[in-house]
Amino acid sequence: MKLKQLLYHVAVVVAALGMFLPLLYGYLPVLRKLLGNQPLLVSVAIIVLGWVIAYFTFEEKGSTAS
Repeated sequence: MKLKQLLYHVAVVVAALGMFLPLLYGYLPVLRKLLGNQPLLVSVAIIVLGWVIAYFTFEEKGSTAS
């Protein structure tokens, strides 16, 4: 697997997990320490960062629309 494609897949997974960070904030003490007092802002930043990395590393697979 190419590095750019691997980075794309990791960015998509990170963005998807970022959506669930506020939900897990109350259940996992580790997340409370990592996210601090403003878990919503940190999770939005993680989601946006994941989307931006995924956007810039996306490559189409050579198929064309008919």
